[in-house]
Amino acid sequence: MFKQANPTILATATAALLACAGAAHAQPAVGNGVQLYGLVDNVAGRFTGAIGGVNAQSQSVSKIEGGGMSTSHWGLRGNEDLGGGLTASFELSAFFRSDTGAGGRSDALPAPVNVAADPFFSRASWVGLSSPTWGRLRMGTIISQLFLNTINSNAFGDSMTFGPLPLATFTGGVLGGGTSWTNSLVYDTPTYAGVSATLARSLSEAQGGGNVGARIGYANGPLATSLVWQNVKKDPQTFADGTTANDTTAWQLAASYDFDAVKLFAHVGHIQNKGTNIAPQNVGYRVWDLSASLPVGAGRVLAGYAVRKTSDTAAPVPATVAGGNVERRIFSLGYDHNLSKRTDVYTMLMHDSTQTRTLPVPLRVIEASGNSYGIGIRHRF
Repeated sequence: MFKQANPTILATATAALLACAGAAHAQPAVGNGVQLYGLVDNVAGRFTGAIGGVNAQSQSVSKIEGGGMSTSHWGLRGNEDLGGGLTASFELSAFFRSDTGAGGRSDALPAPVNVAADPFFSRASWVGLSSPTWGRLRMGTIISQLFLNTINSNAFGDSMTFGPLPLATFTGGVLGGGTSWTNSLVYDTPTYAGVSATLARSLSEAQGGGNVGARIGYANGPLATSLVWQNVKKDPQTFADGTTANDTTAWQLAASYDFDAVKLFAHVGHIQNKGTNIAPQNVGYRVWDLSASLPVGAGRVLAGYAVRKTSDTAAPVPATVAGGNVERRIFSLGYDHNLSKRTDVYTMLMHDSTQTRTLPVPLRVIEASGNSYGIGIRHRF
């Protein structure tokens, strides 16, 4: 069940919304000020399988889903000029399911996972100081560097419904840490000659171990490259820190080049799932992806293909479990048309296939595949 938000938080947020309503815009706050921002995205279509992948018993279901191309969210952010080049800033941002009006992204998971639903401001809740000279320091709940690297360098952005790379990397239970890290301390360097770097640390606070991440990127004209690494040991208590207690390490190398006629993206990466102290594992997953964005009229044709696979002995699971613990392949194709700077409509098609090592003995590999498609509307404010 979705956990009811704290009434005090809701009252505070509502007061802030009313205060900002007259001056809210889609553009970032300039100088001193507070900005209300957000995104609403709904898609109608026919979908096969869960977000973690199809399984042997997946059925196609016609439905309206929230977050076809971007997860719906709203938030507040602001800056204060402290003088001498120093700026104080904050961000508070919450997910919501725009198809039903429920908060967060998911309901709580029961035993043995025991992960609670998203806290109210689980997308982001941080405060920080920044300077053009020494960079930016933030504390709080902050998007992980691996997720940031993934969504900023593929043709489908942050789509957790149709995006091949986000789905192959962050779903299926092989990666720990989720898309945001709570209790984080994050430092971003200034950009020098196109090069920037970030260091992130999520404190354990008696939840197993802590998380460490680092990212370095280069951007100059049409070329962009980046490398990110993370080590996750923190046991999740809510969806904000993921849904698996496994210790994992991961790295990802990304590159893109804009040829004007088409923009190409490529990734290679690796996830090492070490399991837990009680149930250790040593399973390595290779992840790679190719995607492209082709400008057509007032929109873009999007295409992408991602693969996650292992040659190690992954633990067998029932054939009804969503996600392939041996291999998953995702191909997506669609068109995203801009009606304005803030509103777009899209149509997407995705083919998902998995290979899952299943119980009972004798072990065997079950293949499953399915198609999903939909037409959606996305509006930013």
